[in-house]
Order: sequence, then structure tokens, then C-alpha cells
Amino acid sequence: MEARGSLLPSHGVESDIDTEILIAKLSLEDIEEIGLSRKGKGRADALLTDEEVALQSQAEDLQVFLKALADHRFAISLDEAVRADGEQLQFLAALDQGEIDDHEAALALSRGEDLPLPTVFQRSLDEGVGVNSFQCKDTSGSVVSEVGSGNSSTEMLTASKLATTSASGTSSRKECIICGDAIKNTNTFYSRSYHAPCDHNYCRSCLVNLVEAATRDESLYPLRCCHQNFLMEAVNPFLTFELRVRFSEKSAQFSVPPNSRVYCTKPTCSAFLGAAGKHRVDLVCVQCRTIVCSGCKNEAHPNEECAENKSTLEVKALAADQHWQTCPGCHIIVELSQGCYHMTCRCSAQFCYLCAAQWKQCTCPQWDEERLLGDANRRVINEFGAAEAQRQPLVHAGRVRQRVHELRYNHECVGHVWRYRHGGGQCEECFYDLPSYLMRCRYCQMLVCKRCSVNRL
Repeated sequence: MEARGSLLPSHGVESDIDTEILIAKLSLEDIEEIGLSRKGKGRADALLTDEEVALQSQAEDLQVFLKALADHRFAISLDEAVRADGEQLQFLAALDQGEIDDHEAALALSRGEDLPLPTVFQRSLDEGVGVNSFQCKDTSGSVVSEVGSGNSSTEMLTASKLATTSASGTSSRKECIICGDAIKNTNTFYSRSYHAPCDHNYCRSCLVNLVEAATRDESLYPLRCCHQNFLMEAVNPFLTFELRVRFSEKSAQFSVPPNSRVYCTKPTCSAFLGAAGKHRVDLVCVQCRTIVCSGCKNEAHPNEECAENKSTLEVKALAADQHWQTCPGCHIIVELSQGCYHMTCRCSAQFCYLCAAQWKQCTCPQWDEERLLGDANRRVINEFGAAEAQRQPLVHAGRVRQRVHELRYNHECVGHVWRYRHGGGQCEECFYDLPSYLMRCRYCQMLVCKRCSVNRL
């Protein structure tokens, strides 16, 4: 009985690799059946016959042939994958390079340097070039160059042609509202973006940075943009497990009114223990086992009346000495730094800074003349710049007088409307120094960073 099939692979253009593999396997099965049919018919120490030697040699050749066929099939599938995905891979590579070029341009602008000419990759992003459009044709219709070919002269020609070849394309480019960088149009973990309820987009890096900042700064909680709260179910997939746990713990703390929060009295611990209820109970810190009274927020004192917290008394004494006010809503201590006596607390309570009564429900003056003049000067400088005030002092003084007159009748900013102001400075809300630009409210002329304009105010 002879084994079926040929040991030589077919070299036809459309050769069926799977059929070749099947024939080789059937041939091996035939050889195995021949061996089993002759087993036990001869002496164990007898020499192999010529036929048996030939079958054994053929089996070894078939094993080598099968391995070669498997490698050949893998090579063909890899080649087909490269052919099928080549354009998409080229497109994604061009997207990445375009974002790198955008980032370098932004850094140059922040250093006060001239904005460099847009590269071919930036132009293609601006024009919304698709996967099949990363090539440029001349007026005759022949291909001039493909983006990423490495030929700098043809890439410059491609850049000049992209505007005409892609003019009909629709741009799908998105920008992060915080950093301004372009957001990739892919769905990988590191390139996905968060779409806020107000339609602003956040890159993953800025979103994670905002969540981390919110765990340290309560004024950023709840997470929001343009006064609309984020959907945490949509935010969580962008966060690490550790950050999700940390933010969840802070959420439990920030959701309790400040005057009702109870913390561990041990200075090296200070863990949040929960909310103080109507009735006094002793709370046990799970971290250091310290027992705290929820009534006075001091260390537990069984069978004794509560005494006011010593540190609270010290803070109240300092507030009275500095003429600070206490919010009637959440009892947090606030200080007026500029503007009128109208105070808006983070708990949304609006009150008079002088007497803590509900705003416009008292007979106190609404502003101090010295503070009014200082606020008018601040607003004029923020609008026109300090250099302009030094260059034209008389014009500046006239603007300040006009602003003082306006503030006597309208000193409240009902809703901020933000505009970019070129040039760095200090954010009046979080006090960070920024080198390139700030956001300026067109009504109250307040200067803040981008984060404060969309996530805090």
C-alpha cells in the first residue's frame, strides 16, 4: 500500500494550502495504518525491510512538509492582513503625528515663539481627511505622494494640495476643552474621550487629572462642566481602580454638609468617620481605633457633657479678630478679598458679608467705597492690561472713574461669559500662575484659568 499525496508543494498562484495540509495528514495516517497492520508479524530484533525504511523516511518528510505548509499559510494570512489594514495603519500613524505636531506648536506658542507653519499632518487633520484620502493627486489625477512616505519635498507638495483634494470632506476633529489638544478618532483605551453633558470633550489625561484634583479640592466636586454634572458611570471606565476607590471615598465625604462631618481626632489619622446625626453617638475610627464623639467631635467622653472643640474655638477667635464672616448655611468661615459685600458660598447660600443675613434682607451697605475703587481698578487692568495703564495713566484713571460709576448701579455678575485673553498671569480663583493665557469674564473682568472657568465657576 502506498501513501497518498506529493511531497512537493504546489507553486500555483491560487494553490490551496489547506488541501495540501489535508493530503499530507492523510498520507501520514496511511503510513501509520501500514505500520499497525504489520506489527507483531516479525521478530522484535529483526532488521527493518527496505519498504519499512522507505515508509519511515516518507513519514519524516511529511512531518517537515506539514510544518512548512503551516508556516506558509501563516505568512499568507499575515500578508493579507497587512494589505487589508495598511491604509488604516497609515491613517492612524498620520493622526498620531498630527497631534504631536499640534502639541509642539502649542508649546512654542506658550513660550512666546512664532507659531510654526502647519505640517502636512496638521493640515490633513484640519481638513478632516479620511482613511482613503491620505494621498494627493495632481491636476491630471495621478498620485503625487502619500503622507508618511518620508520624502520631504513631496510631503510639502502634498500639504499644499490637501486643501483642494479634501475641501469636500467633513471635519471630524475634536479638541479637549481643557488642554486644547486634538482628540484621536479611535476607540483605544488611551485615546478615548469623554463627552460631557454640555457637549464639551475631555481627553483622557485631562479627565483623570480633573478627578484627581477633585479628591483634593472640594470646590471641584461634584464633577461638572458649564454647571452640568458629569455622569460618573461614563467617567469610571477612564479611571484606574485605585482612583475610582479614592474618588468614591471623597464623594461620600463631600456629600455630607461640612458642619456635619466627623473626623478622627488623632492628628496623624484625621480619617473621615461619617455624618453627625441628631443624637450623640460614639464613632470608632476603623484605621486607628480612636473613638470620637459625634456631638462635639472631640475624643469620646462617656457619661460627660460635650464641650466645644478646642480647635474650633481657636479658629472662631481668629475669625473674629480678622473680621471674617461665617456662612449661615454651612457655617464655614469666609473672607472677602474684593468686590461688594454680596457673598455666595460653595453651599449656594447668598448672604451679606457684614451681618451674615440673607442677601438684600438687611440694611447694611452693599459695598465699601475703598473696595469699590479697588475692584474698578482691577477690572480696568484686567480688560486693557497693566501696560496700557502705565502708558496712558490719564486714560486709565478716566476708565476707573467710569467703572466706579457703573458699579454703583450694577456691581453683580449674574452669569460669567468667558473670553480668551492672551498673556499669562495668576488665576484669581485657584491662584495658579499660567504662562500663556487666561479666561476673562466680559462682565466682571475676572481672570481665571481654563479649569476654573468650566469646572469650578
